[in-house]
Amino acid sequence: MKRRYFLSLPAALLISAGNVHAQGERFPSRPIQVISTASPGSQSDTLLRFLAAEAGKALGQPLVVVSKPSAAGTIGADQAKRAPPDGHTLIFGGNTVMAANVHLIKNLGYDPVRDFEAITLVTTNPLVLVVRSSLPVKTLPEFIAYAKTRPGQLNYGVGNAGNKVAVGLLESLTGIKTVEIGFKGASDAMSELIAERLDFYVSDPLIADPFLKQGSIRALAVTAPVRLPSMRALPTMPEAGVPGYQAITTFLGFYAPRGTPKTAITALHDAFVQAITSPQGQEQFVKMGMVAKTSSPEELAAFTREQIAIWAQLVKVSGMQAQ
Repeated sequence: MKRRYFLSLPAALLISAGNVHAQGERFPSRPIQVISTASPGSQSDTLLRFLAAEAGKALGQPLVVVSKPSAAGTIGADQAKRAPPDGHTLIFGGNTVMAANVHLIKNLGYDPVRDFEAITLVTTNPLVLVVRSSLPVKTLPEFIAYAKTRPGQLNYGVGNAGNKVAVGLLESLTGIKTVEIGFKGASDAMSELIAERLDFYVSDPLIADPFLKQGSIRALAVTAPVRLPSMRALPTMPEAGVPGYQAITTFLGFYAPRGTPKTAITALHDAFVQAITSPQGQEQFVKMGMVAKTSSPEELAAFTREQIAIWAQLVKVSGMQAQ
């Protein structure tokens, strides 16, 4: 990604005291609903609940997380799209809901650009390819060779579009054939991998890390363009023997229904940025093994459009078709 997204904190974050819509209503005037398309307990859900609690302090109203983890996030996105555009309903969306679904789901009932106002980017993160501990492979080349002698016999979990496209891309570049098993979220897929009912999975590093330390699973490579500071021994996909593997990263950001007043967007943006960049926020990101990355609303809107274009190429190269 050529463009860098960042934001310096304003000199003062005066949030709850002076945010009034043009029609005279103070914002926020009641609790704010934040729709999560991730499974409860997952990496993104855990991060959202922390940020919601912190931002609520600045806004003077609680942020209530509502979980809608089914159907690749489309149910949650449709609910957010149809909510009154007054700033009291938001969605915490990422690469699946705001980019990949455009190319993976026919007749998608929402448009990430047309139907939503961007607020701020929160994080961008790579993925890691992990296998069950009993699978007799220790490197990515060994895994590829093993899979090639067993076409259609190895299975993997899919909790979001990132998992799905990451494996599809690996298959198209190496010629292996594997079987997809769908799950509502990442936590469910990881549980099945640990129980050895799955052979491999492309996971968020945070979800994989404790099980890697326990020896319950084994990591083979990361999808990032460079090695991760937290997993320096792990090669990237090209380093491990898959030239041409495009870097796949996930992202998360806050969005509101199209038409939400600018005053509400500004108040929400400042509250979330304050939560992310605070010492407590930085500590939370480090603890979770995630990279904090804020943006202006305009930068997130541009970033979302870029991600939609990037995922078009990823889906095309992976050979996947819209369903």
